[in-house]
Amino acid sequence: MIFIINIDEKIKSLKECENCQDIQIKKFSPLKDLIDFETLNGEYMKCSCGKRPLDIVMSHILKIMIESEIVPEKATLRRNSPVPLSGFYYSTLNPQFIGEKTLILLHPDFTADVASRLISEVPEVKCVLKGSPQDTVGQLDRDSSINHFEILEGDDTQINVMRTLLKEKIILVKNQSRHHIEVAMTTEDKLVRLHNYLNNNNIKKGVAVDAMCGLGALGIYLLKYGFEKVIFNDINPEMTEALKYNLKINAIDEGYEIVNEAFEDLEVEKADLCVIDAFPGVGIEEIIKKAEEIADDVVVI
Repeated sequence: MIFIINIDEKIKSLKECENCQDIQIKKFSPLKDLIDFETLNGEYMKCSCGKRPLDIVMSHILKIMIESEIVPEKATLRRNSPVPLSGFYYSTLNPQFIGEKTLILLHPDFTADVASRLISEVPEVKCVLKGSPQDTVGQLDRDSSINHFEILEGDDTQINVMRTLLKEKIILVKNQSRHHIEVAMTTEDKLVRLHNYLNNNNIKKGVAVDAMCGLGALGIYLLKYGFEKVIFNDINPEMTEALKYNLKINAIDEGYEIVNEAFEDLEVEKADLCVIDAFPGVGIEEIIKKAEEIADDVVVI
């Protein structure tokens, strides 16, 4: 089932109302010295529009973590907060006022009991994940297994919306427990680099290979740019399944092929362009060599 979502309305909802009052909490001071925990509940500093300042939401979350003893009594927002991931990202817009059921939280020491409290007591939390942000979610290469964060409670669906230099938006739907953490602004930067490469080089808009396609942003962009065909490839079958969904939500129903292989094993007769977007820190020497064998042009994003 494809999400029915009014993107423009969703973007508009990220902005604060005229009555929202910003509150800044000292990030390096113990939270208990700054706020009376007895008053810090789901209504604390809530605007009439239903949003609360980000610092207040994160303070409420950290309060529960302190009371549950998974962080020290003297915990601070800077040192001890979980990673807050928005359920809806739009480009570089980073809202400072948070509405209900909009945050996905990630921390290695979360427990089922803490997750239950966060979901029930903090109205802005929609999902709680157990895991370290330093861990790679997904599959690094053909010698690696598929890694997930653990969903303790809630819905980990995330929607990323990117502006493009083609004046169109690209929408990616993902599950944060299974798909690599990359916010819209990072993907958007990659799309700009790809666009500039295509504009500055005389590349035939024939067949392109998105070598490690992931959720499909780069390959979708190539199709919107005018390529006749894109071969989407990823070693992780969970990514290629998510890709099918993202092709539909971006109204793409032709001009592509989906392959689930290690790129080193991919059989392609000939391509005009191969785009490589590997996980950070992964060696790509063998990948580039293979790309140069099958494509006239190779670009590493």
